[in-house]
Amino acid sequence: MDWISLLRRAVQVEGSQAAVAGKLNYSPATISQVLNDSYNGSTDAIRDKVLITYGGKTMQAIPDGYKQNAIGHLVPIESIKEIDLARDEFVKEVVTKAQALAATVAEFKQRIAADMQAFLDLSAEKYGVTLGGAKGNINLVSFDGRYKVLRDVSERLDFDERLQTAKALIDECLREWTRDSGAEVRTLIEDAFQVDKKGRINTKRILGLRKLEIKHPTWIKAMEAISDAVTVTGSCTYYRVYERNEQGEYRQVNLDFSGV
Repeated sequence: MDWISLLRRAVQVEGSQAAVAGKLNYSPATISQVLNDSYNGSTDAIRDKVLITYGGKTMQAIPDGYKQNAIGHLVPIESIKEIDLARDEFVKEVVTKAQALAATVAEFKQRIAADMQAFLDLSAEKYGVTLGGAKGNINLVSFDGRYKVLRDVSERLDFDERLQTAKALIDECLREWTRDSGAEVRTLIEDAFQVDKKGRINTKRILGLRKLEIKHPTWIKAMEAISDAVTVTGSCTYYRVYERNEQGEYRQVNLDFSGV
């Protein structure tokens, strides 16, 4: 089965182009153009996403007059309660709209990224410089100062085995400092090494220990071990849009669903 046929089959099984678009992180309009052979750009990336998302699945269309329940059984529609059918329709309608909206937001982010980089390249050309891709934070402000667009590149940090060395050195300090008192200090520092429910250490708390003005030689060794243990495991780029209010404060245009 070629990937276009696979895409058509996915639409049939998922129930709508919007549902498929949401899973592929494309807009419903893009999926529609691909299926109608009217998409102007390269479809290589879309093809790869279709093959990754649906290529390994055995998709079977649900027969007319049936619905599939949560454990995969086919149930005749006439045997399903009206309230269950109404709930099913409501949930799927909301999810379909949410997936379409998510695809639109994803496409908007891609467009911002491309357009901002194109503008930066244009600006750099004035000085005979080639930037060679997105790097670092950028803050662009409109001529009247009312709006600004921010690109924020944040590195993802992790620690290697030397963090355990740092912890051992810190424990040595704590045993000396809290022999008779100062249990609060031990609690404060050990809290930095606590892991969350997913077993991850809070990077900010660990790095925050380096800001403490402690001159003890063992502590200094521990802080050196923490610094050496830090590794960059990746990065994430955020785009934020701001508008300045009458008080001169920039307020972010909220694209977070919970914050609207």
